[in-house]
Amino acid sequence: MSVLRILHLYPRELGINGDAGNVLALAERARWRGVEAEVVTHAPGGELPTSVDIVHIGSGPLSSQRAVAGDVARIAPQLRQWRDAGVPILAIAGGWQLLGTEIVTPEGETLAGAGVFPTRAVLGSRRHVAEVVVTTRDGLTLAGFENHSATTTLQGGEPLGTVVSGFGNGDRTEGVVIGSAIGTHLHGPVLPMNPVLADRMLQTAVRGELPPVSQTERVDRYATNARRAIADRLSVSL
Repeated sequence: MSVLRILHLYPRELGINGDAGNVLALAERARWRGVEAEVVTHAPGGELPTSVDIVHIGSGPLSSQRAVAGDVARIAPQLRQWRDAGVPILAIAGGWQLLGTEIVTPEGETLAGAGVFPTRAVLGSRRHVAEVVVTTRDGLTLAGFENHSATTTLQGGEPLGTVVSGFGNGDRTEGVVIGSAIGTHLHGPVLPMNPVLADRMLQTAVRGELPPVSQTERVDRYATNARRAIADRLSVSL
């Protein structure tokens, strides 16, 4: 691979809670290892690149979701094709909802999703705003911050993990995994806070092992301390 191409969908509309930091983390962690990285952004009405190695979509309010919903429907076939080809996808909160099957608003309106994830989000009147700790099936402990009003039902795939503290999907699970695609409510942003997820996405994208380098060791200590601080505040153990 000569250049790692990271596609950032709707950074202007869906960019709250620092989710753009996920893209920065991916690009920098690749560059530290000698992999050239290029970030390509996509706005409503634009054309997608012919090929990408990673896709990211952040979160935003319902007004922003409505603003991009038509374009999401337009590019949905290509997004599903990339998912089926094993391209890593990271979708955060409102962006994840848009890439699910549908969003039901508090007024009963239904917005059709892209069908990348087999998930359905029902937005309520109560917001879930809190720090979160999640354990994954393979023993990782993830930490972050949630800020959403959705109860999310999985109609396929597997949860990203089990909620130790927080709301998550609403049934003690958090997120969804289908192939190399991840949907999650975790902000933080999630990849700088949990760099093992970033490295797993990069490893899948470059189809090889990632060598450790001094820069990752240093910033990973900061991430470990940040997760530990959240766990301490929530009185849970890492």
